[in-house]
Amino acid sequence: MPRRPHAVVTEPLGTLLASVPKSRPGWLTVLKTTAAATTAWVAARQFGENAAVLFAPVIAVLTLQASVYGSIATGLQLLFANLVGTALAIGWTQLLGLTWWSLALAAFAALAVARQITNTPLARNQVTIATLAVLVLAPVAHGYGQWRFIDVAIGSAAGLTIAVVVPEPPHTRKIRAALGTWGRACVTVLRRIAGELADRADTEQPLRPGERHDWIAESRRLNDVSAEAGAAIAGLEEVTILNVFARRLRRDVHEVRREQLWLTRMTLQVRAISLAVDRLYDRAGPAPALDRDTLQALLAALGELLEQRVDGGSSDDSSLRAGLIAAVEQVHTVFPTALAVLDSVSLLGRLDQLRQDIVGGEAAALIDPDALPRD
Repeated sequence: MPRRPHAVVTEPLGTLLASVPKSRPGWLTVLKTTAAATTAWVAARQFGENAAVLFAPVIAVLTLQASVYGSIATGLQLLFANLVGTALAIGWTQLLGLTWWSLALAAFAALAVARQITNTPLARNQVTIATLAVLVLAPVAHGYGQWRFIDVAIGSAAGLTIAVVVPEPPHTRKIRAALGTWGRACVTVLRRIAGELADRADTEQPLRPGERHDWIAESRRLNDVSAEAGAAIAGLEEVTILNVFARRLRRDVHEVRREQLWLTRMTLQVRAISLAVDRLYDRAGPAPALDRDTLQALLAALGELLEQRVDGGSSDDSSLRAGLIAAVEQVHTVFPTALAVLDSVSLLGRLDQLRQDIVGGEAAALIDPDALPRD
């Protein structure tokens, strides 16, 4: 049994502490951050001419995120990191004083401690920064070890206050546009496969071993499109957490997440089809039982059906279903044995599964199970 690495911060300390803000900052966030830094500086100046004034605006900038949830997560990480770093620096100076070699040892110790903080990325960096800041500034700023907590508290309070008072509006329209782009990218792959099959219809030279069809690169790019949409949705969810003005949008967030899951299924099906067609067609050896023209027509029909679904139109799959049934019958006629048509039947099964996923729960199967013999 493998040994689990030891870590200072582990579950179940909480998802909040380990959270990395996902929402992309907009111009409103920029203005809020500017206001938070200015407020933190003004508040820190009320305590006199101390070095804390230099760091309170920095902490405010680091704390304030595009969402209330992200701001709280960042503030907690900063407080935790500065607590550990300051305690380490104070203990180090009391024990060894401040020389070049004690500073080097302190930096090494801080980095070693930070290395064990596995699930709080911001805190991992701030531990070392806090340790070195206290060590370097302690000789010129009397009592800076204690002040370090105060400047973090001032900066965090300024950032959190502005994040709560002026929450970010969720941009659901942009999220739906990203989902639409994702869906149309799946349509493009289906049409790209159909188009390349048509272009290579008269090509007698098969692909070399290890050579792939051009549509494979297009299919792989679906991962990038889905990742971009997923990050945007995660940012939308984050903005609505702890945002009292966004409660009415929770239903929209739920619908967006459901649409994302549906598009994830579409992507998996489209990628599986692209790989299967790439393996069967334009290769040396016997041609598949499913002829190229029939497959091309089915892919074009699937692309049109998926496009209608993505654009919010009706999804009439009756002609496509009839075409799939005819293709199965045709394949069975070409090679009467099941093993000889196994690859083609498997590909037709993937096409039919994509059809049913596009249409949804009301999609009719190719054959009525009640019509099958029971003996």
